[in-house]
Amino acid sequence: MPGHEANFQTAPDVLSLRTMSDKDSRILHSFGDRLAVEQAIKALAQARNAQQQEVLARELAQKGPLALKALLRHLEDSNPAMRGGMGRLAKHLPPELVIPALRQAAMDDARTDNARLTAVMLLERYLGQEIDAAMAQRIPASYDVARESGEEALSMAQTEPMVLVEYAEQLLDEPPEIVQAVLHVILAMDDPAKVRLLLTIAAYADDALQEEILVSLGGIRHALTLQVLRTLEHVVSPHLQKLARRQQQKLQMAGVQELPGGALRALWSPVNAQGHSFLWFVHQSPGADAGNLLMLILQDELGVVYASAHSNIDLMSLASPAPRGQVHHVRMPESQHHAMLAEIDPALGLHLLERALQTMHAKNFPWPGEVVVFGHWLWQGTWDGNAASWPRLPKATTQLDDEASKALLEHPAFAGWAWGVPELATILLAHQHKTLAQGDAAHRQVIDMLMAEENRIVLRERLVQQARWLMLTKNRKQAMQTMAVNEALTSDHEAPPFVRILAWRSLLTAAADRAMRNALTLLEQNSNHPIKGDKD
Repeated sequence: MPGHEANFQTAPDVLSLRTMSDKDSRILHSFGDRLAVEQAIKALAQARNAQQQEVLARELAQKGPLALKALLRHLEDSNPAMRGGMGRLAKHLPPELVIPALRQAAMDDARTDNARLTAVMLLERYLGQEIDAAMAQRIPASYDVARESGEEALSMAQTEPMVLVEYAEQLLDEPPEIVQAVLHVILAMDDPAKVRLLLTIAAYADDALQEEILVSLGGIRHALTLQVLRTLEHVVSPHLQKLARRQQQKLQMAGVQELPGGALRALWSPVNAQGHSFLWFVHQSPGADAGNLLMLILQDELGVVYASAHSNIDLMSLASPAPRGQVHHVRMPESQHHAMLAEIDPALGLHLLERALQTMHAKNFPWPGEVVVFGHWLWQGTWDGNAASWPRLPKATTQLDDEASKALLEHPAFAGWAWGVPELATILLAHQHKTLAQGDAAHRQVIDMLMAEENRIVLRERLVQQARWLMLTKNRKQAMQTMAVNEALTSDHEAPPFVRILAWRSLLTAAADRAMRNALTLLEQNSNHPIKGDKD
């Protein structure tokens, strides 16, 4: 049949055209994917900040092998922001793919030194890979890798300043000869911001390296160097602080002038029974609407136990400046907790910070990176923590009775007072089958614990700090009562009413915490087992 014959003859042609169309479609689709990946990896270098770069890198990593190929193509790119983006991308790619590919690139003699160094930097810094001896013989010296990372760190620090601390810590893990070589490379940089990199290295270095960096800084005539030296004066070893001051004087005599200092505020909370207090610094540069915020938690026996810094924040979102002594009730960021923060003299705030740093130095604790990187907020200006003067402590009132002691502990400044130590858990465990009551064995054990000499010494120191806060906020009556409790603890005679009430409050708080933990544990255990009768 002619019609059927014609259809039979044309069918292969149609099939062939359809097959060619599918192939072309696959080619075009593949080309479109590569183009999209290429655009995405270039976008990494244009990210506004590290957070946006992290999001872009995570999304790009979903492309798997295509993203890896793009990363390998851009190893030659000398843009520090691009290298940072490639590092973030590498972290999100499958390790079994990216690590062998970067190792091969690092040893590929056909690639440029810059590309090979970038591959090594990605392996070491972002993927935590150690370079073995075989590879080390075929790549440029590792201090060149650190130099490349240093340029990247200075670039990234414009939006993510804490990168400088990460760089310094990684560099100081290298052998001494590498550290020395890298320091020479940094000193040869043209960018004045290199002094911030030297600052972070010195802050975590040993005494010999700190001294070497201080001497080198004295030869860099720039206003940023003065800022850096002011910070180093507070974070180098005590015997090097005079050298830091001399280097500042040397630069000033050479005509280097300080940058405008801006306005500094300090806010401080009462001290709780655990020795913790909040200390905030708010800094506003001259003529700027936005400002900087440094939030610290101090602990009298440990120093700074928490630090968080925020730059370029809207100052209207913070408590408005107020006369010294005024108390603000502030909701903590990302928390429902409210804190009482009193406006205090910035010099007093710096004095509190200085004491905390001295405590950390004595215990050989590392500095909080935020204090190092943002030190120029604090120590650039006319404030001097060493010249701070506390209000005179008042005379103690007569010894407090039960009613007055209870009223004092109900004052908002003592709201968080409860003694929390591991021994409380042991006491509760020993009395877990008994009902707690004032005056019972458990209560007496906590009283005895608080009256132990070592605890009385600590408690007295915290009461003095509390009395100072009360005087600063014009709560003289409560300050006098606090000093009365302090005096009552000078001997190991019968526990004063304040201690008996504090012991009871501490015991109840520990019992409530224990009950809550037990309830949460039980809830977690039962969450995997449907309630009987629940058909769902």
